[in-house]
Amino acid sequence: MRMPLYGLAVVSVVACLAVACLGAPAAHALSQQEEIRISREFRQAARQRLKFVEDPEVELYVDGMARRILEAVGNIRYPYRFFVIQDDSMNAFAVPGGSIFLHSGLIERVETSDELASVVAHEIVHVNARHFARLSSASDATMLLGVLGVFLAPVLGPAALAGQAVAMSRQLEFSRQMEEQADNLGVSYLARAGYDPQAAVDFMNRLYQERTLNPVGSPPYLMTHPLTDKRIGNLVASIRTRGLRRPRFRDVDEIHRVKLVIELRNDPQAVVERLRKAHDRHPEAAMPTYSLGIGYAATGRWIGARAMLERAARLNPAIPNLDRDLGRTYIHTEELAKAHAAFDRMLKRKPDDPITHLYRGQLFEKESRFRQAAGSYLRVRQFAPSWPEAARRLGYAYRKLNQPGKAHYYLAQSYLLRDEIGKAIDSLERAAQHYEPDSPRLQVIEDEIAAIRAGG
Repeated sequence: MRMPLYGLAVVSVVACLAVACLGAPAAHALSQQEEIRISREFRQAARQRLKFVEDPEVELYVDGMARRILEAVGNIRYPYRFFVIQDDSMNAFAVPGGSIFLHSGLIERVETSDELASVVAHEIVHVNARHFARLSSASDATMLLGVLGVFLAPVLGPAALAGQAVAMSRQLEFSRQMEEQADNLGVSYLARAGYDPQAAVDFMNRLYQERTLNPVGSPPYLMTHPLTDKRIGNLVASIRTRGLRRPRFRDVDEIHRVKLVIELRNDPQAVVERLRKAHDRHPEAAMPTYSLGIGYAATGRWIGARAMLERAARLNPAIPNLDRDLGRTYIHTEELAKAHAAFDRMLKRKPDDPITHLYRGQLFEKESRFRQAAGSYLRVRQFAPSWPEAARRLGYAYRKLNQPGKAHYYLAQSYLLRDEIGKAIDSLERAAQHYEPDSPRLQVIEDEIAAIRAGG
């Protein structure tokens, strides 16, 4: 059984990479460039050990939330990346250089998007304020071994993990000053991004109560971020002193839809049966009907999905993202004109929705309209520039358009975003072969190759 990674403490990653990847413990505080390199190398190692959630509904939801917070931060030091790991434990962790990971179990446990955003904002502060670079100057051998044990938990097994996790929790806690800064700045960024700063307090209070009732089963999240009533009180005071308010106008909260998608990934048949029973109890209610349609789509029952989604549209046509789901379903039922109409309605209301542009690109591909498909995938890249799937699909669209230079170039971008450096360089070199020596595009490609080889 794969054990969860413990801790949000980025220093754990620094130590692990210092031993396992970089050859020796760091004897000095890390530079920003070193942090970025560590971030990339950790992602490469993590992809071999952890199961990432690769679903556009989940990935782009988290990415969109995080980008919204980053806009509020303003002074961004790092090329941030955000990932969801398929793991039932309530945990999250960050890596120096801008990589932040959320467990799917955390998403399932929060009650609102605001609560999840509070975790993301807190971690962004830790990274952006370079808290981990300060911690990384420690060279305690026990700490290094403890961290390495946690990272290699799938190899060492539960007994070794328990001892190493205790060692890590004693030595890798952020300082009180760092936690206060992450708490205070985090809620400020939440408010600035349009989220509810009080959600951070609500989430902490719930964790605190759960730990009090069940101290043995405390979430891994608390291992490196000790939670006390004083810390909660300080955060309440900070919100009051700063005059932070709940937003007057609220977006429709998409967390419930994302939770459902994650549940369907874990146990699709059981979840669909539960949704069917809920629908049978309230056949005239729009949301149970809509949810059952989502469940049928997730299990490939496209005719049933179409029936439920169309019924939900009649009951309540204002359900967010309903037209997006209808459009995707119509693609699978070969009703392409209806799919176009549904996507048009969705984009009229939400023109910057990357998932709708993704599905619309798939529709264009199905119609062999590859130029329009490329245009849709470029829009996805515009709204979600760090999502590798958009670049991959662009590469294939340009291949169909017989533009091999662009095809190899965008495939290289998708490899870069997945940290497959060798494949990225190979694709860039292939792209370079299709441009004239004096082409500006060739110069861009050669510069990118040089930067990658230099570790940039």
